[in-house]
Amino acid sequence: MKNIFQSIILSLLIIGTLNLPKELNAKEITNIQWNKSVAKGKKLFKFRETVTSPALGKEAWKITLLPRDCGRDNEGDYSDCKNNGRDAVVGHGGGDRARSEYSSDKRYTGEKWISVSIYLPNNFKSVEPVSTSLFQIYEWGKKDEQRHPRMMLRVKNGVLEPRYYPVNGSDVSGNIIKHLFIDDMKDKWTTIVFHTKMGKAPGEGFSKMYVNDVLYNEYNGRTGYGGQFFNKFGIYHSWITRWNDAVNGEYPTQVVYYDTLFRTNSKEKLLKLLKINGLNLDLLSIEQDKQAS
Repeated sequence: MKNIFQSIILSLLIIGTLNLPKELNAKEITNIQWNKSVAKGKKLFKFRETVTSPALGKEAWKITLLPRDCGRDNEGDYSDCKNNGRDAVVGHGGGDRARSEYSSDKRYTGEKWISVSIYLPNNFKSVEPVSTSLFQIYEWGKKDEQRHPRMMLRVKNGVLEPRYYPVNGSDVSGNIIKHLFIDDMKDKWTTIVFHTKMGKAPGEGFSKMYVNDVLYNEYNGRTGYGGQFFNKFGIYHSWITRWNDAVNGEYPTQVVYYDTLFRTNSKEKLLKLLKINGLNLDLLSIEQDKQAS
């Protein structure tokens, strides 16, 4: 009987050890829970794959967006495929869009450190003049004015740059210090770090974007309308009717790889998570930003 009991304990320990790498791999990719965004009815519903190459650690996520592959919300009448007539231009009317995108489930306020690593394959092709976003900071609240993007990491004129939305429907570029060129991101990982504080008062909010440990963009000013915030990652196309096959050629499928999708309250916590993936960023050289409480 004693031998049987010992065998059971040993088996449980072995099973636990075998399961451990899966948990570690998940933590290597993200510390955030993600849900599909506007995905019901998409042609490619399983648009996220876990891959071992390319990856910074043991695994990363591969996101695929087929041409004009639009979906709709599980509830309500919002659809990327067709406008619902409530808001034809900005916000919640929908239509003229396509995406393979995930949204974080927990919302936040205040100051955060956020990272995202992006790998573009050599055959990545821009769909400009269609607008493409690869990462977002999004506001949400009870009022319609609070339900809008506040930062979209967009492909524009061959550059991946943050576009800020202090006023709904109008974007600004912030203070551009260096350009992150799409061609320089191909066939390699690029790690982007955001230090942000979301606030309604004009002098309260800010956003700083670092590529590895170099400051590329800085914005100071209003960053919201008093709501809560969440993040989005994946490929999001808007104004897809701007693409003309006769002029631009066949609408391409896009593939983007993601890793190190982390959000923390402090720089030190973020650095620890990045180190799991072998990233030792020299963020000590960055100005001594006030840490989040």
